[in-house]
Amino acid sequence: MTREQYAAMLKDICETHKAGGDTAACIAKYNERYKFMYVYNDNVFKILFGSPENEKITIDFLNAVLGLIGSDCINNLAYINPALPDAFGKSITSDIVATDQRLDRIVLEVQHVEDDSYNARLVLYTAKHTIASRIKGEGYALQNLNLISLQMFNGFPKSPNYRHCIRLKNQENEEFYDKQTITLVEIPKFLKGNFATDNSRIAEWLRVIDGLNNETPVAVPEDSPFALLQEKAQLSIFTEEFLVSEAMKMSDHKYELYVEKKHARKEGLEEGRAEGRVQGRAEGRAEGRVEGLREMAAAMLADGDSVEKVVRISKLSESEVLAIKTSLEQK
Repeated sequence: MTREQYAAMLKDICETHKAGGDTAACIAKYNERYKFMYVYNDNVFKILFGSPENEKITIDFLNAVLGLIGSDCINNLAYINPALPDAFGKSITSDIVATDQRLDRIVLEVQHVEDDSYNARLVLYTAKHTIASRIKGEGYALQNLNLISLQMFNGFPKSPNYRHCIRLKNQENEEFYDKQTITLVEIPKFLKGNFATDNSRIAEWLRVIDGLNNETPVAVPEDSPFALLQEKAQLSIFTEEFLVSEAMKMSDHKYELYVEKKHARKEGLEEGRAEGRVQGRAEGRAEGRVEGLREMAAAMLADGDSVEKVVRISKLSESEVLAIKTSLEQK
C-alpha cells in the first residue's frame, strides 16, 4: 500500500478502537484489500530492516546502498541502541544503528518531510555518531561511520544522480578524512527519473520496494533477499497489537498532514503551506491527546498490564509511565 493508504488504514483502525469496535474485523477488511505494508513507514521499516531475523535483507540492502563489493562487503551485523545521549543538549534516536564485522558503524535514516533544518540535523547526527564510534583508550582513533539517509525528496535537485556520497574534501577534491561518509538516496528522483537502464543493486532494491508499496510486486529470484522482503512485508504478518499501537499513536496532526500534502501536490502548492495549515489546527489538540494517553496508561496499569507493555502501546516515556504507576499505588 502507498503512504496515504497506510495512513487511511491507521485512521480507520484508530477510530474503530476508540469507539470500542471490532478492530480485528477492521484489520481483516484491509487484509482483503492490500497484500503489503508501506515499507518506508518508520516503524515498518525498522521491523523489516532493523531486526536480527531479517539480517539477510539488511546486509544486502546496505551493501547495495554503499556500493560495496568483494572483500569490502558487510558480512554480518550487530544491532545497537539507536538512541544517543544529549551530549550537545539534544538527544537523538536514529531509525537503525548497527556495526558490521569490522565494527564500522552504520546508521540508516528514512526521512519523508523536507525542511530547512534537515541538513543541519544530518550533520548533528553524524557528529554524535562519530563521538559514539570513538575507540576508548586510543586517543582520537575512530571507527568508520556510514550514515545513510533515504529521502522522499530531492536534496540535490540540479544533480542528475539520485545517490550522493558526501565526505570531507578540500577545494581540489582531495579527501581530508575518509572515515565519515553520508550517503543520500533520493527516492522520488529515481522513481520519476530516466533510470530504466540502471541495473545496479541499489536500483533493483528501489524497484522491489516500490513494487510492494504499489501492490505490484516485481518478479525476483527465489531465496533471494528480495523474495525474503516480499514475504516479510505482507500485511497479514503484522499483528493486531502492532497495528493498533501504530494507529493510536498516529495523531490527527499526522493524518491531516498526509491529506493536506496530497492535496497540495495536486494543487501545485508548496508542501510547507500544507504543514502550516495542519499545524494551526493541531496545536489546540496536542495537550488533550497527551492527557488521553496518560489516562489510557493509567487504565492499563490498573488492569495489571506491565510497564513495558504500557510504554510500547502508549508511546509515553518509561519515566512517565512509572510516575503514573507510583501515583496509582499511592491512592
